[in-house]
Amino acid sequence: MAIKAGLLMGSALGLLLAAPALAQETQDAPAPKAEGPQTVNDEIVVTAQRRSESINKVPLAVQALSADTLKDLQITDVESLASSVPGLQVAPAYSGVPIFTLRGIGFNTTNITATSTVGIYQDELAYPYPSMAGGPIYDLERVEVLKGPQGTLYGRNTTAGLIDFITAKPGKDFAAGGTIEVGNYKTYNVEAHLNLPLGDNAALRVSGRDENSDEGWQIDQSRGEKLGRVKRWGARASLSFQPSSKFEGLITVSGWRDRSDTQAGQAISLNLTNRLSAASPAVGPGDFNSPTLLAYLQNNQPTRASDAGWQPASARAATVGLATGMGPPRAKSDFVSAQMRLTWSPNDQLSVISLTGYNDFTRKDVVDFSGAPWEIVSTQYDARIKSFSQELRFEGNGPGFRWTVGGYFAHDDLRENSRFLIGENSSVVYLRLAAQGILANPVTNAIFNSAGYTPAQVAVGFRQGAGIASGYNETYSGFATGEFELGSGFKINAGARFGIDHGELGGCSIDYNGNYLPIVNTAGRAVIFQSYGVIAPMVQKNGCTTYDPATNSDTLVHSVLDESNFSGRFSLNYQAAPSTLLYASIARGVKSGVVPIVPANRAVQFSPARQEKLTAYEAGIKTAVGGRFAQVNVSGFYYDYTDKQFSSYVADPTFGALQRLVNIPSSHAWGIDGEITLRPLPAFTFSWNATYLKTKITDYTGANAAGIPTNYDGSEFSFAPEFSTSGTATLNLPISSSLNFQATANATYQSETHSDFGEDPLFRIKGYALVNGSIGIASADGKWGLTLWARNLTNEYYWTSVVDNQNLNVRYAGRPRTFGASLTAGF
Repeated sequence: MAIKAGLLMGSALGLLLAAPALAQETQDAPAPKAEGPQTVNDEIVVTAQRRSESINKVPLAVQALSADTLKDLQITDVESLASSVPGLQVAPAYSGVPIFTLRGIGFNTTNITATSTVGIYQDELAYPYPSMAGGPIYDLERVEVLKGPQGTLYGRNTTAGLIDFITAKPGKDFAAGGTIEVGNYKTYNVEAHLNLPLGDNAALRVSGRDENSDEGWQIDQSRGEKLGRVKRWGARASLSFQPSSKFEGLITVSGWRDRSDTQAGQAISLNLTNRLSAASPAVGPGDFNSPTLLAYLQNNQPTRASDAGWQPASARAATVGLATGMGPPRAKSDFVSAQMRLTWSPNDQLSVISLTGYNDFTRKDVVDFSGAPWEIVSTQYDARIKSFSQELRFEGNGPGFRWTVGGYFAHDDLRENSRFLIGENSSVVYLRLAAQGILANPVTNAIFNSAGYTPAQVAVGFRQGAGIASGYNETYSGFATGEFELGSGFKINAGARFGIDHGELGGCSIDYNGNYLPIVNTAGRAVIFQSYGVIAPMVQKNGCTTYDPATNSDTLVHSVLDESNFSGRFSLNYQAAPSTLLYASIARGVKSGVVPIVPANRAVQFSPARQEKLTAYEAGIKTAVGGRFAQVNVSGFYYDYTDKQFSSYVADPTFGALQRLVNIPSSHAWGIDGEITLRPLPAFTFSWNATYLKTKITDYTGANAAGIPTNYDGSEFSFAPEFSTSGTATLNLPISSSLNFQATANATYQSETHSDFGEDPLFRIKGYALVNGSIGIASADGKWGLTLWARNLTNEYYWTSVVDNQNLNVRYAGRPRTFGASLTAGF
């Protein structure tokens, strides 16, 4: 891996050093063809500062991928997007929720209803919850990735940065087109768009993408069954209108549906609680794993992406005692979003902009994250998020300055229920045996089995449980920004935001159909007596099972968060030459507090994590080398991080360790971002991006995955590789007056990281390199094209996450090699 990374980086640096000489040889060559519709003098135009300007004039670290790049590299979802953006990680939690991390700043929660450190937007409308980004990527002008804290220009405050998907807008001319794709794993996808002018002042654009793969890419190592079929689609309709020269509007309705198989894991070891208890003299859950499971772990270590394990469908669907089964591991997620943007410009100096948005996300997925063919844990989710937002802002400009003043409001209704099967989890086996021992002893039976449960009921108890939670979040904020020209090439950008966040949530774990009761009312009450010296009341059928020692009751836990915050950004920019920008900035970002939703055995697990704050110091340069031959952008940053939110563990007398959210008081990160774009010939472009990153936790003691107090001082952040890079070469060469040859090659690499603190080797994510690309022919007028494409061409085995499912450590592998052909036509 080091050799691959060195070759890639060395090639880019060699080209950079050769730039002046090569530029002299090519200075008289004609300018290359523009990459896409949003370019000026071959520079991509972005709206990172909420106005259209060249990416090389923006005093921010911004990476933009054009529509052509997305198409050539088969970037059709957020996971594949991450492979082309150094510093961006997208990893699945065991719940299936994507964890976004940018420059090492992420939030590793499993909650569907928890916001991310990385903001997700479509045309400036926030998708505040990561699962809302689960649909296909299609019909875009570009994707912009802004690195560093955001909040003074965008509705939701974030600490890591944001991703903005800029959709293709309705145009004045009729246009239509489509793409048909076929590939391995019996893949067949269809994408299409239609643009209809509606008179002189309105236009409609409709587009969609349908994805299907009828053959799964995951193979159960014990049975040979397959998983990984894809059945997903997305659609969008946008209406633009301009009834007068001073007023215009855009209404967009979009959505997606997913009925694909959910991903299975790869079991690699007993988790830390099991390993420690099995190695110690004391008897604990680790001593009650099935011998066949231990043999499976020894003989089925994964060596390729397709290796996986999950419970047989018939066993998962079976009713055992009072515990009903559940269906196959499959997604059942739907998302609908609507937004309306209205702009009134009474004169050239003032604009009033209203942005109204509504998002509705539902999820009823079944996820088996056992990683092995046992009933370690399968979960069926029943979640819904309804989010409304309204922003109103005023924008003005005058001689030497621009300004923006506005306000933002958002209200989110949240529901996150779940039902899970854990019948063969080692902790469950341990508790069943403990309960059998209580029943066999006349004294303990009289104290802790007053309900008279039988050994037969205990033997099948605790197979199935559930959790319920509901609440809401509200955000109020006001913001103001200004840009002032000081003369002699100097300019100041300044912005401030004041926000108020209010959240309420009530939740608990619950018994399901009486199945929990033979265990929680016997062994569970005995553990509470040993731990707290009190006899807990009996849990009722379908009642809460989250125990609160303060009240000696199993109760619905109600949490409230009220927080206010101030954030802002100040930058000094110097236009040293027409093609050279230098800038330095200080920015503060805030991520609102979070109330967790987890299967909670103890009330402490519902303790909120308070808001986190990140102060970023950054300086950079954007400069053209040799005229238009090369563009070089470099920035260095230092992050001072306060109260970092993290999903950690708390010791538990029943399960050894349970999840809870914590705040890490102090930590920091620093690094360098580099970007080079070379255009040695009109037909050839090479771009290289890289991020070098160092992260460190300062003076923090928390709990490890076994619930044991651990000093994490000096530990690195999770999902924070020290080095990541991506290089893309594009060739568009005429081979006749009517035909072009096109080729794109992309190589990416990231160094080793971990999905947890402490650098435990079993949470290691090895470094890996991926190669993607495409070749094809297209008509010179752009009306048709035929392309052969591949992702992960070398079939690299890599994984993006390692999780603890309370029994096993489980990997989630990246997809193996995929390839196919695409036929595109348009008019």
